[in-house]
Amino acid sequence: MLSRIRSQDHVVRIIKNAICEDKLSHSYLFVGPDGVGKFTTALYFAMAVNCLAETDYRPCGNCTSCQKIESFSHPDLIYLFPSPNADISPEGEIKDAKLLAEFESYIENKRNTPWQEFYFSTNIGIRIDAVRMLQHRLNYSLIEGRYKIVIIERAEMMNISASNAFLKTLEEPPSDVIIILTSSKQESLLPTIVSRCQKINFQKISRKTIEIELTSRGQYDPIAIKTAARIADGNMEKAINLIGEQTPELRQKALEFCDLIANGDDLAFIDFSNQFKSLKTVREFIEILQYLIVWLSDISFSIHSPEEIVNVDNLPQLEYIVYAKPLLDEQIPDLISFLELMIRRLEGNVNPQLIGIEVFNRLSKQIAT
Repeated sequence: MLSRIRSQDHVVRIIKNAICEDKLSHSYLFVGPDGVGKFTTALYFAMAVNCLAETDYRPCGNCTSCQKIESFSHPDLIYLFPSPNADISPEGEIKDAKLLAEFESYIENKRNTPWQEFYFSTNIGIRIDAVRMLQHRLNYSLIEGRYKIVIIERAEMMNISASNAFLKTLEEPPSDVIIILTSSKQESLLPTIVSRCQKINFQKISRKTIEIELTSRGQYDPIAIKTAARIADGNMEKAINLIGEQTPELRQKALEFCDLIANGDDLAFIDFSNQFKSLKTVREFIEILQYLIVWLSDISFSIHSPEEIVNVDNLPQLEYIVYAKPLLDEQIPDLISFLELMIRRLEGNVNPQLIGIEVFNRLSKQIAT
């Protein structure tokens, strides 16, 4: 099952060697960008060290131990994640029925569709009550496994009191416990926590690997696959979500916006922007801006690396823009940075119509022929 982990060969090699040579650390820190397999690797690591198979191909994924860990039902697996303040008891009890239902839905999502982001109803974090529950459970003896596995996902979201309490566990971990932290923001962790873990760095997933994975998942349009892989920027989870959300209608809207920019058509833009008056359409508009980034990249690729072009069905327009604006290639990095800033503003609930006007004015000034 470790072979399912994409673009992290060095990580798989470290884990396999540690298991085969029986040189397991008490604590690991998996660090890297979002959506590159840190949590999946942690789960497979937990399965491998407790796998009941009598072969070297662990985890097997078929034994009762593997199946229980994969379904989050193994009694020796402790999983902490950022969640609402549920006032968890040392035994792990959540008294609030609504929050309990949300916790169960989160685990169900993690079990069946882990690439889909889950939204809790209130602010989330890892608080001291969760760490106290962890410490309480570590006092119990092993029930079924060789090791008790602790996985703390997005560990940077531990608040200061939780971090200080958790540090005591890291200083004197029980001999039969392996702790795995995952984080995309190592700088937000206490340096004393980082120093007590064996750090393993994860890399962005290559675009080609993402394209292969998306192709294997269904009959998606090749251009949609290339677009999702380009926008995802090494994040497999993001790519899977994007390919599921993309529709021919959305791409058509994005192409329409590209045409308006290329032609500098102010009047047509006014009609177009009326579609984005409310925050209800913000997710769609963000995707259109992400598509614009791909479109700008294609303009540059048409000069330097034609084989990298996503919008192969839009070559005449790309080539005409390059011909009419020979200096545009030098400005594209700044334009892409500008669009990324606009996306961040949209995510911060700035009015999408105002953003659309700013995008149109800036890009049409540079690109319109």
